[in-house]
Amino acid sequence: MKKILSLVMALIVMIAVSVPMATLAGEETAGADNTTVKSETGEVVETVEAVETVESVEPVTVIDTLTLEKAYETIEEHNQELKLMNDKINLYEKQYQEAVDRSNWARGKSVGGDEEQNVTYRKEELLYPKQRLLELDGAKHEREEKLKELKAGVKKQYLEIGVFQEELANTQSELAALDKTIEHTQTQINSGSLPQSALKPYDAQRVQMLSKIETTQRQISLNLKGLERDLGVKLAGQTKLEPLAGEPVLFDDGDIANEISKAWEDSYDYLSQQGQLELAEIECDIIRYNTYIDNNLNQLHQLEASVSNNQAKLEQVKPNLEATLWNKYYELKNLEGDLEIAKINLEDAEYTLSITQSKEGLGTAKGSSVVDDTIALNQQKVKLQKAINAYSLAADELNSLLTK
Repeated sequence: MKKILSLVMALIVMIAVSVPMATLAGEETAGADNTTVKSETGEVVETVEAVETVESVEPVTVIDTLTLEKAYETIEEHNQELKLMNDKINLYEKQYQEAVDRSNWARGKSVGGDEEQNVTYRKEELLYPKQRLLELDGAKHEREEKLKELKAGVKKQYLEIGVFQEELANTQSELAALDKTIEHTQTQINSGSLPQSALKPYDAQRVQMLSKIETTQRQISLNLKGLERDLGVKLAGQTKLEPLAGEPVLFDDGDIANEISKAWEDSYDYLSQQGQLELAEIECDIIRYNTYIDNNLNQLHQLEASVSNNQAKLEQVKPNLEATLWNKYYELKNLEGDLEIAKINLEDAEYTLSITQSKEGLGTAKGSSVVDDTIALNQQKVKLQKAINAYSLAADELNSLLTK
């Protein structure tokens, strides 16, 4: 009975103590933003606002006007993927230097009768530095390829925005002309010259034009978001993109066969595969000359097979690269043909419009014919610009493959 009474008393004491503590905790929680100071009588003396800690944020670069050259510079300065690759290269450079230092330390070292340790010494001396160097070269190449990919993507989006902006301006102009036609038609309807149904075809055209304007604006917005992502900066709401000057210079293919036949010599694929072959040969020689062959016959056979495999891969680099380059070249020639056709079509559209305008001046053509031919001309201008862009991007890609 005494034990039960003691437990009850202890429980009462715990509850009595916990109530003010909970109240105090509640006051502290509620006063997380403001601290209330009270007098002994409970009156509020003052309220002190808590100062929030603001983390420093890296300022965001905002661009109002953008040229393609500026876009390329911005990629180098702000793209996050390239920054991470730079860190990776720095790490590999450190590892390579450590391997070189270790190689100098291991040079000439040996332990009599300890094959395993001697093999380790020779790998540290002869193999590991070259492995680390190959990894470093691979990281540098990976960054170069990423930069090329980013530049190509940025240029594609940049050019597409220019085309979309031209299409948007054309559609808005066409909509303005249609609205005038609708207004004129409504006047005739009001005068009784035309029935109310005369507006129906125009209404349908207007809906289509509004939908096209909305779609084009959305495409521009998407491309601008893509540019922001690749550049690593914030573009202003009305960022102006400076157009590229003139048509692209046609690819000089006067010596294309010779260029393609020699492209493999300095290509990364060839140099990298050559490095892999060298590593396999070094490792094979280390086992062959620093161990009893009978004890490591299986390992030696595996390494010899690796040498043969890398040799075969090396021999495939040239024909594979040549096939790729010839395919890219023929694709470029096809785009060159498309470019010439687009130029001819534009000339035809310009000639057709000039004839229609002459007829209108003589009173033998309807105003709607001039509008239709103007729309057709604007469409051909856009098609020509698209052909120019496609050719320019393909020429950049081929040049990039030829000049490693």
